[in-house]
Amino acid sequence: MAIKYNNPILKGFYPDPSICRKGNDYYMVTSSFEFFPGVPVFHSQDLVNWTQVGHCLTRESQLPLHNVRYSMGIFAPAIRYHEKNDRFYMVTTNITKFGNFFVYTDDPAGEWSEPILIEQGGIDPSFFFEDDGSAHFISNAYEGDDPTTGFFMGPIDLETGKFLRKPTPVWGGIGESAPEAPHIYKANGWYYQMIAEGGTELGHMETIARSRDLYGPYEACPFNPILTHRNRKNHEIQATGHADMFKDTNGDWWAVFLGYRETHPYFHHLGRETFLAPVEWVDEWPLINGGRAIEIKMEVDRKPVTMQSRVNNYETDFTKGIDLPFVHLRNPYQEDYRVTDQGLSMTGNSFTLYDEDSPAFLGFRQKDFASELKIDFSFVPTANGDEAGVSVFYKHDAHMDVFVTREYSQNYLCFQKAVGDIVHRSAYLPILTEGKITVNIKSDKLKYYFSAVIDGNEIYLGEGLTRYVATESHQLGFTGTFYAIYATGNGKRASSDALFSRFSYKGKDA
Repeated sequence: MAIKYNNPILKGFYPDPSICRKGNDYYMVTSSFEFFPGVPVFHSQDLVNWTQVGHCLTRESQLPLHNVRYSMGIFAPAIRYHEKNDRFYMVTTNITKFGNFFVYTDDPAGEWSEPILIEQGGIDPSFFFEDDGSAHFISNAYEGDDPTTGFFMGPIDLETGKFLRKPTPVWGGIGESAPEAPHIYKANGWYYQMIAEGGTELGHMETIARSRDLYGPYEACPFNPILTHRNRKNHEIQATGHADMFKDTNGDWWAVFLGYRETHPYFHHLGRETFLAPVEWVDEWPLINGGRAIEIKMEVDRKPVTMQSRVNNYETDFTKGIDLPFVHLRNPYQEDYRVTDQGLSMTGNSFTLYDEDSPAFLGFRQKDFASELKIDFSFVPTANGDEAGVSVFYKHDAHMDVFVTREYSQNYLCFQKAVGDIVHRSAYLPILTEGKITVNIKSDKLKYYFSAVIDGNEIYLGEGLTRYVATESHQLGFTGTFYAIYATGNGKRASSDALFSRFSYKGKDA
């Protein structure tokens, strides 16, 4: 019997996955960086079909993000279930504001606690809960510590976040760059410390060591790395690493990890995504997918489940509120958003897509290379500079926008691309309509195609290369592309509201 499924199991910008199990229920979290709410939470009972059930960080007191630079904010969460107190813990790093901290809950789909700060540096923290219920914290803590190792671990009080004794160094990896993402597991009478090395780019890999004692010394696996695509130059999936292992209800081991799908050599724009593969044991060492390449279509000798569809369709008219897949760019100004019986009304504030702040913005992760987006909105600006529309958004200096604006007391429909310090407006059409405008965006691996329907007439606006919003075209970033709606007053509060009444996404990857 075999399980068949498609990778990635979470498509689009969902990197740094971490997973835990309670009974028959699996919960997974991923990084969120400068987007709010933070740390999306997913649920599954079969490991293949996942549903978002909430976010861990939904309040500004948990997640202050104002003025946070792009690709800063929340790094690499880890979720763990503590059997002794029947509670879930999520530990992570707000790289800009808090440092390392954790929150907890009895219900992963509900509200999580206020942050409990941890006085240890570094990033990518994780908890290990021992059989006796004791909690142990590990991170790659460099500052003020021994520079010969990247990882320190110590027992911690889960009520206060205070260490019960000074953390001590543990295994530091096999000497590759950027050792990070430590996790501790217990199996076969051994403690295993697994980490990511090589950086989260083409050299990414997963390595592991083991010890009979939790605090070491650890011996490295003789066939490290246990996961990597660094020598598979022509493979569509690249940068595999940053893994988390777990045991399913049948006693079989699996790993979730990040990777990305290339459009063509060395370019990706959807972001780092979440993949799934079985763990095979060789001489009491775990080997992810038996050391074989990770594929888009997987067939594994495990309990069968329903085949996952590659088609990912989504539609809303916003009349029932803002759904879980949408996020704001940093902490939103709530007065900019009003749910009505006609759709979502947005008022632009002074910030724009070019600012590293919080414009009126709602983003939906692009999940497929081939996709079709349709957005209906109504906007009749009355003051020069007022603007609202739709964006293919990667970061403040990498986006492509279709929008209505007012300039020189005339309203215009525009198509504009920002690539680094180059801003090019390739469509600038005067409009008179006060009715609905439909923006259409189609995509394939290499291009986006933009058009708009006004008064029943479709107007082709232009196209843009996907590499314009790819990580490799810009200073290193860790996020991915969004289909976003936005409004701005371009330096002042807008005088007119924009009404968004349909957001329809169709994923068309096979």
